[in-house]
Parts: sequence; C-alpha cells; structure tokens
Amino acid sequence: MKLEKSTIVKIGFVILTILIAGMVFASLAEDLVNRESLSTIDPIFGNWLVSHTTLAGDHVFAFITFLGNALIISAGTGLIGFWYIRQRNWKKLSLLFSSVAGGALLNLALKNIFQRTRPAIPGAYMVDTGFSFPSGHSMISLVFYGMVAYLALSYVKSKKWKVFIVAGALAICALIGFSRLYLGVHFLTDVLAGWAAGGLWLAVCILWDLWQQNKILQKAAS
Repeated sequence: MKLEKSTIVKIGFVILTILIAGMVFASLAEDLVNRESLSTIDPIFGNWLVSHTTLAGDHVFAFITFLGNALIISAGTGLIGFWYIRQRNWKKLSLLFSSVAGGALLNLALKNIFQRTRPAIPGAYMVDTGFSFPSGHSMISLVFYGMVAYLALSYVKSKKWKVFIVAGALAICALIGFSRLYLGVHFLTDVLAGWAAGGLWLAVCILWDLWQQNKILQKAAS
C-alpha cells in the first residue's frame, strides 16, 4: 500500500521540524558551552527586561507561568488520560503519557548535563531553584499543549478550527516561555533551547504516531 500524499506531506514536515529543532538546540548548546555571543547577551537582556517590568505585569505573567507548572501539566495529562481510559483508546493514551513523561525525563537529563545556574537578576519578581538550561516550563508546556492540539485535530474537520487550535497552542507556549523571561527566572537561551528541545521531542512522538497509523492501514489493506 502506497502512502497517501497528505501523509507524505505530514511526515516530511515532521522530519523537517526534527532537523531544524535539533540544529537550533545544538547551536544554542554549543554557544553556552563555548560562552559565545548569544549566551553572553543573556544577562544584559535579562536585566534590561526585568528593569522594564511592572507589578501588574508581574501578576499577569505569574499566572501565565503557572499554566506551564508541573502540577497543571500533570493534572491536565491525568484528566485527558482518564477520558481516554473511559474511551478505551489505549493508543492515544500511550501517546499522551509517553510524550509528556518522556519530555519531562529528557528535560531533567539535559539540565543535569549542562548544569547551568539560574540568573540572579536584581528586582526579579520570582526566584526559582534547580538548573536553568533548557527551560522546563518552555519545553514541557510545548510538548503537552502541542500534543493536546495534535490529538484534538483528529476530532475536528473544519480547517478554521484546526488553525485556531494550533495557533492557540502556539500562543500559550509562547506566552509561557516569555513569562519565564519576564519573571527573571530564566535566560533567553534557556527558553529558546526549551522550545527547540520540546519541539524536537514532540515531533519525534508525532512521527512515531504517524508511522504506527500507516502500519495499521497497511495491515487493514493486506
């Protein structure tokens, strides 16, 4: 059985995403290790941004950053997972849990590999602990909200709604990443690396799902 044109396009796009995200992360990691241009700009940008924050903005972005908190991600994964259990949809349940859990473990591994200390910015609204690179909120929120959007697309036929779902997920992830900078708990390269690593892992999970779907179709046709 030959692959449909739409499937080929999807797989090609996902593979391209993996390659681009991988190259971006590798470049940022090399920059950090060798202390090159972008990583040296981090403290300057961080101090400048925090110096232009407001109390109202702090409260808004503190709420936004909470959307990427481990508690919210875990609760969201659990609720959606429970719904899939009720539906006896074990494949989507497995995809959801493996993507989120795998993303969390990958982030933990990367943090311990690079062991970058958190920024210490005077006047920052929030102080966080643990290693800084890559940003866990940025990475795992992209994996979670990205996977939720991917799963939701299979239930939606309208192209407008599909665009709205994808745009909404991207907007949430962008705001969560920016909130980490605004609150002074991450460097710019931490957030960029978090998005790159999260995008890479999400794309790998989606590629695996597309491959499995194709195998099922081939068996059904044989």
